Amino acid sequence: MPVIMRSPINIARMIFLPLRGSSLSIVGRGRVSRNNQRSDVLKLYHCAETRSMRSLWLLNEMQIPFELIDMPFDLSVMRSADYLAVHPLGRVPCLTDGDFRLFESGAIAEYLCERHPGSGLGRLERDPERYEWLQWIHYSETMAVHAAALVQQRFFIAPPDRSAVIAKLEGRRLEKAVQVLEPRLSDQDYLLRSGFSAADIGVGYSLHLADRLIELARFPNVAGYLERLRLRPSFRASLPRGSTRAISWLP
Repeated sequence: MPVIMRSPINIARMIFLPLRGSSLSIVGRGRVSRNNQRSDVLKLYHCAETRSMRSLWLLNEMQIPFELIDMPFDLSVMRSADYLAVHPLGRVPCLTDGDFRLFESGAIAEYLCERHPGSGLGRLERDPERYEWLQWIHYSETMAVHAAALVQQRFFIAPPDRSAVIAKLEGRRLEKAVQVLEPRLSDQDYLLRSGFSAADIGVGYSLHLADRLIELARFPNVAGYLERLRLRPSFRASLPRGSTRAISWLP
């Protein structure tokens, strides 16, 4: 497994590590010494079982050293001035590599796979599966958009403001997006004929979320595919500690 250097972060103590060359800042309670020392270790800003799980799972599969900045899923933290200096929208994931900063999980997947071609998780230029790989990398977000809209309608919007019409529409859209995968997986274990790749990580996270929202048993090939992905050690290593159910931040 990769070398993961966890920052001492929890709900009560939130420490942000900004880009190299700047001082450390603190949000919430806790103490940390200032440290202006530069480091080229990859840093991933992450909230458990959100879209940043794609990036964490990918790093775990690659078995490369990185520092995990494990943040609470809390707007008072994510919209703080400290974190907005890291990600301008106050969202995750965000990856830093020395002075270089990148957000959007699809872009992070492309970057890491090109920087670490030996992992075999990308399909690089001139690979015959290159464009299929890119398609599924980005299709994962098509799925996640509908899932996120459904989460908002079912759980986070105040009941008087929820729309049964929008919830039904987004549920159907998510089901259609999942249905696209069913024939693809009828005679192969992964999205690409050549085997497991970062595309499966992107789509796999979206299915992990969808499993809390729609009945995946209606799509037996997809359900079997998700179970194969969940058995991977790097998937399990990317779940929050002590997790007993999928998407633990949902009610």
